[in-house]
Amino acid sequence: MPARMTPRRPRFAPRLVALEPRDNPAQFGLPWADPRHLTLSFVPDGTTAAGVPAGGPASDLFARLDAAMPRATWQGAVTRAAQTWAELADLTIGVVADGGQPLAAPGPAQADGRFGDIRVGGFALDGDLGEGVPPDPFAAGTLGGDVVLNTAAAYTPDTLYAVALHEIGHALGLAHRDEAGSVLNPRLDTAATTAATPTAGDVAAVRVLYGARAADPNEGRTGNATLRNATRVRYPHPSAAGEDGSVPLVGWGDITARTDVDIFWVKPLAGYTGAMTVRVQTAGVSLLAPKVTLYDPDGRQIARVTATGAAGDVVTVTVPSVRPDEKYYVRVEAAPGAAARVGRFGVGITFDRLVRADARANLEAVLRGPFDGLDEDDLYVALTDPAAALYADDDGEDDTAATAADLAALPAPAGAARYAAVASLADAADADFYRVRAPDVRAPVVLTATVAGFGPNALTPRVELFDRNGVRLTARVLVNGNGTYTVQVAGLEGNRREYYARVFGAGSDPGNYALDVRFGPTAASPRTAFASGSLAAPGSEAGYAVYVGRAQLFGFALSAAGGTGSVRAEVRRVGDPAPVFTLTAAAGETVTGVAPLLPPGEYRVTFTRVGGTAGDPLTFTLEGDGLTDPVGPVAGSATLGSQYQAPGRPPGEFLYPIGTVTTDPFRWLFVYAN
Repeated sequence: MPARMTPRRPRFAPRLVALEPRDNPAQFGLPWADPRHLTLSFVPDGTTAAGVPAGGPASDLFARLDAAMPRATWQGAVTRAAQTWAELADLTIGVVADGGQPLAAPGPAQADGRFGDIRVGGFALDGDLGEGVPPDPFAAGTLGGDVVLNTAAAYTPDTLYAVALHEIGHALGLAHRDEAGSVLNPRLDTAATTAATPTAGDVAAVRVLYGARAADPNEGRTGNATLRNATRVRYPHPSAAGEDGSVPLVGWGDITARTDVDIFWVKPLAGYTGAMTVRVQTAGVSLLAPKVTLYDPDGRQIARVTATGAAGDVVTVTVPSVRPDEKYYVRVEAAPGAAARVGRFGVGITFDRLVRADARANLEAVLRGPFDGLDEDDLYVALTDPAAALYADDDGEDDTAATAADLAALPAPAGAARYAAVASLADAADADFYRVRAPDVRAPVVLTATVAGFGPNALTPRVELFDRNGVRLTARVLVNGNGTYTVQVAGLEGNRREYYARVFGAGSDPGNYALDVRFGPTAASPRTAFASGSLAAPGSEAGYAVYVGRAQLFGFALSAAGGTGSVRAEVRRVGDPAPVFTLTAAAGETVTGVAPLLPPGEYRVTFTRVGGTAGDPLTFTLEGDGLTDPVGPVAGSATLGSQYQAPGRPPGEFLYPIGTVTTDPFRWLFVYAN
């Protein structure tokens, strides 16, 4: 278990405190697409939610918690909570910097380089200690995984840890659990926070989504905890160039248990007697605090360095002069007494007199990113020319189902299966087919495929799914925006049946993509139908009035079908000429997006047909979800206070201009069509 902080007496009397309300059920029970490369960042003060008017509430996490306790203490409580979950399942969470973009800013749901996947901010909430947003594949966008702490609360390190443990559980997709003592119980017993520990039921819940921590593939059947069984660190190189020391050697490992040890070996080039630098990196990769020991070819210890960072670190050791063509050994283990003693890491080794400066500069990003599945040729390009890289270029060899590439199964929970690939499309005609197998279960399964642009040379990819006979499956589009495309098919046969995924480009430019294909038991929840209609001619319109009683985030999916041209949806606040949100779908397409936070008031949503042929009707449908998160952080703001409160009724009941009293925080009303 993680090291405990010194218990302190709570600043308030022990009692049950609500952690967050759930007026509209959030989308729990679905995992992150790439749980082994998750990141966390702390939102800088002044960060707002997307769409909050000037002068509206902003995060004050640092100011409030710095005043209550040392920064290292409160950040340590949060990262310790993240690490607790990571040690219980096949997860890895590393800390990265946060650029301060608004919460719910447009962007991919995972691997947005501006901030972490899980963003931790702070606002004065209305009574709640915190809120966490699950990785909803449709509505949440970059908001998925975000955690908001109530900076009006009086935290101790122990209560902060307990709240963070609960909310990060939500950020990983875990729902509330009513079990007594569960860290996911919606009522926090502040008298018991010094002993906040996931129960057996909590452990089972997170493993349903992610499985137990998988074995390190480096270890094989014999392990790599001795010099004799050490793992070789690879030379990245193009096949024709050979091993010349011009780029760093790279490898990855995983300390899977607190007593685990990984040992690697490297052999300097023949004739090279200069300096060699060994870099072990967990910063941005995991929270592991590593201890690194270096041995010479005779097995004698020549250096030992222990990390001091509390949220991942970089440890470097330089040997001034090496013996050519003989083995050196690098031992990696958890630092004794560190809070984080399990996690992934990267190893980079340079022959300092030979290495290229650009390759050395790219080493940190390669060790941090999801490059561990690339071969030696692709790693060479990632280190030397990432902007022009085309990974796993197949020269058109897998463009049909008959020539599909078989993807190797990755570790997955019981009853599930997961596959992944990083590859490229060379031109507009290129497509990649992959063969995958459903898990060996008799119950119907849900097949979900996500493809996104990858790296600096990213493209805008699409994916479609086929059964074993090559028949295209009718898939529901969950996400189509910000370079990410996710489709899902429910009710498929398991029993290790074969299925196919086809990746193709939305444009003609070549580039790279990352594909995730998974089978599981849970489908995404149905969306709410907000609006639909038919537009007969170019320029024709339909309009809806929308009354927002309490500040809302909407996740939208706009579909167009049946004709030609496209449909543009625009959201305007009554009285403001400029739209606050726009979404456009071409005929036959579904596009998604998360609107900025809409303050309470009256809005108009206009649907306009753009282009196409007159007399050829184009139908449209707007579906979506109204999200409660992050309503809490702004509910008490004067600029975002509730409207349409029903006279004489309890708070949270609204009387809209249509004359209906309801607890619904928004109302859609058809207005016109022409």
